[in-house]
Formats: sequence, structure tokens, C-alpha cells
Amino acid sequence: MKICGRTQMLDQYSFCDSFKVMKNLGFDGVEICLETRKWEVRQELFDSSYLEACKEVLQEVNMSTFSLSYHCDYIHDDICFEYFKKAIPVARSLGTQIFVFSGGRKQSGDADEWDLMVNRTKELVEIAESNGIILANEPEPRLVVRTTTDLIRLFDEINSDHLACNMDLGHSFLCDPEPLESIQKLGSKIVHVHIENMKQGIHNHLLPQEGDMDLEMYLNQLLKIGFDGGMALDLYKYNYQEVAPSAIDFLKNIINKVKGYQI
Repeated sequence: MKICGRTQMLDQYSFCDSFKVMKNLGFDGVEICLETRKWEVRQELFDSSYLEACKEVLQEVNMSTFSLSYHCDYIHDDICFEYFKKAIPVARSLGTQIFVFSGGRKQSGDADEWDLMVNRTKELVEIAESNGIILANEPEPRLVVRTTTDLIRLFDEINSDHLACNMDLGHSFLCDPEPLESIQKLGSKIVHVHIENMKQGIHNHLLPQEGDMDLEMYLNQLLKIGFDGGMALDLYKYNYQEVAPSAIDFLKNIINKVKGYQI
């Protein structure tokens, strides 16, 4: 398991500079986010020369575990949908296989909305397949895909090895009746993780060392299903640079502990 930083939380820096900052903070890898903290789209990676510079810096700082992500309402927003389609080949050009995404908030909640989401996701998956990319959907409170049950339904309707799960542990804690069972059900479909802590019933991303979640149990369950990928520290309300070192130490101590269980 690798602890990754999210560039969205360091959007005061260029992508290249943020990779260097994350390395100094102690992160093992990075999730390269195509949006700022204000959810504005960043365009830099669509410049081929800048993209090559990013690849060089990733190699320089030895960020071998990394992903690309775009969280947007591609279901109801045509502009976001078109941008998403153009962004998938960028992941291939960067050299990562994993593209983390989520959809829009549930509006009507009817069958037509679900069908629209499925049809648009199918189109994205087809582009991902042709580019060798795995799209990792992140269930989230109030979204069309809110729970693990919703995501499994999506998997049933779109049968592709290029559609998987970004398991946000806090979201599962809030939305799934049995989040540890959800990890087991999803199994190898979990290719990427977001990690934080939360209070029961409150969607507020807290430091890993706070909140009501027993993260040791979650990470132990992830190890049981064979997950050994990137886990991005997903914090919005804090100064990311100030809190990251202690959060990383806390998580690495848990990882070492649960790995001891598996020996």
C-alpha cells in the first residue's frame, strides 16, 4: 500500500512543483487531479510539452505510484462529458492505467437518469478500453452512484475489465450498511482508494487520526482482498502541507501493523 497526495489540495502550485512538495512531505505517490479546490478545471496537461515535463518530474522524485482523476457531473453536464472524453488519453500519455472519477448528484432519481448515466459511462469505458485505461468510479453521498450496491449494479450493466472502483473509505462508512463487507464484495475491482476519517452520519473529511472509523479494520480488510495500490489522502478542510506528515506517519504505522497480521 502506498500513501498518495492529491494535487487538488496543493493547487497553489504547478503540477510539477506539487510533485516535489509531496515528495518532501513523505508521500509515496500522487493523484493528479484535473480540478482545483474550487472545482475549476486545470488545462495544463493538455499541453504535450508540459505533460512531458510532468513525466520527467514524476520520474525525478520517484513517484512511481500515481493516478489521474476528474470529479465532475458528466451525467447532466455536456461540457464535462466532452472534457472527460478528451482527458482519458491524457492518462495513457502520463503513463498511468488508473483514472479516478465520480458522477453528478442525483437529480430526478428515476430510471431515465440511471440509464443516461449508464449510457454515458459506457461511452467513457469504450474510450478507456481503446487507451488501456481503467476507470475507477467513486461512490459518494448524494450522487447517482452512491453505494457499493449502486456500483455493483453499474458493473452488471457494463461488463468491462476497464471499469473498476475507487473505494473512498469514508464514503463507504457513511453509505454502506456494512462497509467491511463492501470491500470484500468488490474485491479485485478496488484498484484505488481514498482515505480519511469521518464522524458517524456526517460527510466531512477528517484527519485519519480523528473520527469514528477504525481504519485499522478497513486496511486489514483491504489487505485480505489483496489490495496493494495507491491510497490518496483526501482532506479538504485543512492546510494540506501542515497536516500531511503526521497523517502519513499515522497511516504507515497502521499499515505496518496490519501487514504483521498477514504474516
